[in-house]
Amino acid sequence: MNDHPTAQPSAPPHHQVYIVDDDAGVRHSLAALLLARGHQTQVFASGAEFLAQADLAQPGCVLLDLRMDGMSGLQVFEAMRQRGTVLKTVFLSAHGELASAVAAVKQGAVDWLEKPCDEATLLTAVQRAAHLSHEVAAEAQRRAWLLERWNALSPRQQEVARLVATGISSKEVARALAQRDPDRPIDPRTVDTHRSAIFLKLDIRSSHELGKLVEELGLAEDPPSRFS
Repeated sequence: MNDHPTAQPSAPPHHQVYIVDDDAGVRHSLAALLLARGHQTQVFASGAEFLAQADLAQPGCVLLDLRMDGMSGLQVFEAMRQRGTVLKTVFLSAHGELASAVAAVKQGAVDWLEKPCDEATLLTAVQRAAHLSHEVAAEAQRRAWLLERWNALSPRQQEVARLVATGISSKEVARALAQRDPDRPIDPRTVDTHRSAIFLKLDIRSSHELGKLVEELGLAEDPPSRFS
């Protein structure tokens, strides 16, 4: 499911599609179809081979057979999730595997298709999975960029930033810091200096933006008690 319906970045026209199926005939027919439509394909006869050789950090689509010798499709899918892949999965299932296929979709797969696949349905599923994968990759890149900027702040600036992000004034930030560490008092003007440096380094313009950033990165804290 697309978590950002208003943001639909364009994915490259040629998507990377991995085909993981222990049936050679299925692998070759799917690869031929997708290559003819401009997709880049790689085929694997087993889940273990796919996990060992595929680039899980790059966006793309995985056509993954549910039932294979060795690792099952669900086991491969779980291994991909544990590794934090940005690839999106479309399961291929045989007749009678509906329950497993539906369970896989509930766990985060984009779709499931019963073999033999209808050509138009398959291409639509691949296109959707690839677009979602590119969105996930772009979001992961954006978060990494934000974390890099956050880590460029000094420990003191990070401490100040977490407090400023709660929306309190510089005076209240100074009081909260003094209460935490009486041996390192700080005055509101110094807080203002830190605030300006924080905004510059993080490329933001307001405490509200800072609040959204630290919440998104899981760095937010509850606002301290106000002082009279």
